[in-house]
Amino acid sequence: MKRVHYFYEGETEEKLLQLLKDKKDITPGRLRKHNLWTTEFKRIERTVNKVDQLFFFIDTDAMRNLSIFTKNITQLKPYNIRLMVQHKNLEDELCFSCGKNSPSALFKGFYDTTSATEFKTRFNNDNSLQQKLAANNFDYKKLWSRETVFNAFLTSKGISSQTLYSIKKPLKK
Repeated sequence: MKRVHYFYEGETEEKLLQLLKDKKDITPGRLRKHNLWTTEFKRIERTVNKVDQLFFFIDTDAMRNLSIFTKNITQLKPYNIRLMVQHKNLEDELCFSCGKNSPSALFKGFYDTTSATEFKTRFNNDNSLQQKLAANNFDYKKLWSRETVFNAFLTSKGISSQTLYSIKKPLKK
């Protein structure tokens, strides 16, 4: 049976993905923490099948170890993967999805704060996140939908940019 797996890098992505799953904005699936830049994806065959859909949410502002990333992508090539590339980071994605013109406008609009660290802490601990997103005109269909300079990087590594999808189609039931 085909399953869906969502691999995220940080707690903020996990919180947002869990909310999108709960609201049924994305296909039900398993959430798992894994950073393709820092940790080798070992023994993948024990946890997923080749027919499963694997979504990897990756930051482009923290591209740390190219050799680990390349090794992971090479190992994952036989699998059904989608790289969900964040324009810069999740805060930038949220700015775009909420129609905010800057991270500071996002931080102020959500929690009346100016610090990215405080924003993330409050976002992760927010028990009424759905209402907070709605109050800030959040449109989940805009997430991970913009093209980035990362596409050229992937192409240079032999990875088709067709593996980059917006959240609209592949994540929705």
